[in-house]
Amino acid sequence: MTSPPLNELVPSFIHDLSGQRSAHTLRAYAADLRHLTSWLDTAVLDEAALARYFAAHAHWKPATVGRKHVAFRHFCTWGERRGHFTRNVAHELERVRLPEPHPRGLRRAEVERILAVIPAGQPRDRLLFRLLFETGLRIGEVLGLHLEDLDLTKGDEHLTVLGKGGRKRTILLDDPRLVAALRQYLRGLPYTHGHLFQALKNGKGGAMGYSSIQERWQAYTERAEVKCSLHQLRHSHATELVNGGVSLETIRKRLGHRHIQTTLRYAEVSDQTADAEMRAWRRKRGSR
Repeated sequence: MTSPPLNELVPSFIHDLSGQRSAHTLRAYAADLRHLTSWLDTAVLDEAALARYFAAHAHWKPATVGRKHVAFRHFCTWGERRGHFTRNVAHELERVRLPEPHPRGLRRAEVERILAVIPAGQPRDRLLFRLLFETGLRIGEVLGLHLEDLDLTKGDEHLTVLGKGGRKRTILLDDPRLVAALRQYLRGLPYTHGHLFQALKNGKGGAMGYSSIQERWQAYTERAEVKCSLHQLRHSHATELVNGGVSLETIRKRLGHRHIQTTLRYAEVSDQTADAEMRAWRRKRGSR
């Protein structure tokens, strides 16, 4: 039995993936495969043809090449399983290693703009998102906090968090607004133990889920007209500490990084901070 032409297989492949991939991914796969089949024209899809295809588009960025590699591997795997191909000719495509993106933090004014749109009637959300920003905690770490992890001794407020690898660390709560919000939130809680942030379902409290937090944060960012992912709150905190002159070792401990190399990603300070440091150095040098 003769297999249909490649361009006729693409719609079937996309249809079979429906429900398994997002609409955005499906559109990207379809576009990449249409481009490939159009370029091949009547040529046979094999290893040599794929090599010529990518050689003819050597100007593509690594991210583009990597995306197409994934699409072609999935397509060929699907075609082999359904008997359209005798083998997966994309199986040996070399995986593209993309450089780790530099963390991008927001300025405090931008984050405060988002926090300002959270209604006063949502004290849990106001505290949760400020806690993420002012401490640099991971989302999972915040969701795992229990009331017993808090120590609000006046002048030495801190919390104990269980981080990656089961490693505990102590986080100083040094922002007055955060401490005030935390005290006020605790006074209004109907429970005295368990998770700090609970989702009330059918009258029973349980830990909030990531998807619930994500949906709420996205709604607030859209209302404030500021683009900011949840994880960018952690980046924003780290960047603010770097620009404020806090040592990388202290930042490493606060963020719970196991290796200083991870923290070094935040070491690219702003021009304004670098200029201020250079002026201070020259003043000190000139006073000798």
